Amino acid sequence: MTTPMLRAEGDHADAIRPRSGQPATPLPPLIQIAGLDKRFSSRSGEIVTALSNVNLEIADHEFISVVGPSGCGKTTLLRILAGLEQASTGTVTSGGEAITEPRADAGVVFQQALLLPWITVLDNIMLPAQLKKDTSAATIKRAESLLEFMGLKDFSRKYPFELSGGMQQRVSICRALMRNPKILLMDEPFGALDAMTRESMNMELMRVWSEERKTVIFITHSIPEAVLLGDRVVVMSPRPGRISEIVDVDIARPRNLQTMGTPRFGELCDRIRTIFGASVALL
Repeated sequence: MTTPMLRAEGDHADAIRPRSGQPATPLPPLIQIAGLDKRFSSRSGEIVTALSNVNLEIADHEFISVVGPSGCGKTTLLRILAGLEQASTGTVTSGGEAITEPRADAGVVFQQALLLPWITVLDNIMLPAQLKKDTSAATIKRAESLLEFMGLKDFSRKYPFELSGGMQQRVSICRALMRNPKILLMDEPFGALDAMTRESMNMELMRVWSEERKTVIFITHSIPEAVLLGDRVVVMSPRPGRISEIVDVDIARPRNLQTMGTPRFGELCDRIRTIFGASVALL
């Protein structure tokens, strides 16, 4: 495999491991969200509050799952992190810099693959580079390496309509990884897939996260999916979206589908369902 990696897991561990009996120095968070509010004006002129007083810190290389009821502002939060929307009040920073516009250090995977049907798989992956007029040999090699990494080496000259839904989402993940971003923002990317393909994509995503060492923010409506994938699960309230609770997933990695049958996995899922029940009861 020739795909570049950000940093090996062992290297990251060395960065936080205490040496010579000295206490570990906590690394500063990669992403900081403080006092975030987002308000929209409806067609009738009514002000709608989508997000209210959201506060969250996300560490480098962390996998954060976000769950919440429909309309609670999950996608709005992701769009703000991607620089596609602006906060009404509060601050959102990445690496200490305010997020005010789309950034090269963040790749986005949407609910649908959103591939251009008239160009090949390779050209779809190359699109972010082509928009910057970069078609160098190194860039082409990067795209081809990503295809091989995702098991799509033999499909580079195919068109999107010739691929299954799961394969199309693999292509969209390759495209999001094309510029080797530090952060991967994923908005229910597997929601439209059948159950078996979705499970396969969950395993594939954990492999990508482990080997490429990205920071991932993953939105889902599935509580089991959130627990299986995440280091922490951010549980959001009904609109206006607030963080009801953050649940640490204290299940060792690597994980697999058998993890979902363990008692601790069931306990964490039940806890999140209880948080949802409490949020609904407060309405």
